[in-house]
Amino acid sequence: MKALVYRGERDVALCDVPKPAPSETEVLVETKAVGICGSDLGIYRGEFPKIDPPLTIGHEGGGIVREVGRLVTSVKVGDRVAVSPIVYCGRCEYCLRGRYSLCDDLKTMGMIEINGEYAEYFVAPERNCHVVPDRLSWNAAGLIDTLAGPALAMDRARMPQHATVAIFGPGPAGLFFAKLAKLGGAASVTLVGTRDERLALGAQYGVDTRLNVRSEDVVSRILEATDGRGVDTVIEASGSPQAILDGVNVLKKGGELVLYGVFDGEPVPTDLLRFVLNENSCFGIADNTGGYRLAIELLSDGIVDAEPLVSHVLSIDELPEAFAGGMIEKRTGGYIKGVVRFE
Repeated sequence: MKALVYRGERDVALCDVPKPAPSETEVLVETKAVGICGSDLGIYRGEFPKIDPPLTIGHEGGGIVREVGRLVTSVKVGDRVAVSPIVYCGRCEYCLRGRYSLCDDLKTMGMIEINGEYAEYFVAPERNCHVVPDRLSWNAAGLIDTLAGPALAMDRARMPQHATVAIFGPGPAGLFFAKLAKLGGAASVTLVGTRDERLALGAQYGVDTRLNVRSEDVVSRILEATDGRGVDTVIEASGSPQAILDGVNVLKKGGELVLYGVFDGEPVPTDLLRFVLNENSCFGIADNTGGYRLAIELLSDGIVDAEPLVSHVLSIDELPEAFAGGMIEKRTGGYIKGVVRFE
């Protein structure tokens, strides 16, 4: 079967690999759609040292169950499923507290030790499979994973009613954060970024104010709009060191900073005394397992619309060039979010 295999830094190739067989607690999924994640680009660029090539990558997908292990009871052959990628032991102290991404024996499909979903078929643990209603399109299903992280983060956040919120990063996750903040009762949401075409999508996700850091003093604009008080909640979804610095400078006394973006390079210096004196709080989140069910419900019921974010639909045959040719890395051709479809 065809699979996209990571072979080393900036080296991915379409390869013929054996069709996998499920264990007694796994299912075999015929792949239908896989979202292209920013982490896949990081893998391609060699930024994830835990990855041991060769490895089939891809971790934001789902498809149709074609075979189940003898102990599997919660899904059946023919079910449409989305598959959460974090594979956890279920026994360590972190798993018992529901903090699956902190598992002492953490593995991740398409990233750490387990082959992923850019393949015609893949296997997954039964508990990672979430049944998807027929009314949800496969394109939208390719963004379940993207929505699940923000959904779990907003569940953990302490955003007050009628909150003021600033979101740094107008990518798919940042736009989903905006919609979730509005659904959670936020009075105003400001979206900050560098690309006007992405900021423009904010209007469809409840954003009240859009600021481009290339042309505006973001800190001054936000402080002016809040009478110098700052915002209740800052969500960093870009992975930009400057966004952290700006976010801290617009955080209200007693406010909360949510770190979701993935940072590369050196540590980001910030004023921790400000956090002490203003009694701010901060948390980071890398998990999304607990957000899958809610994400599926929000998308299936039409409460959150994923379709405007799907700028490119690709076949697996087109995927190597999408990486090597720079479309994903440089976001050419209006690229926002890609979904790989298997027909």
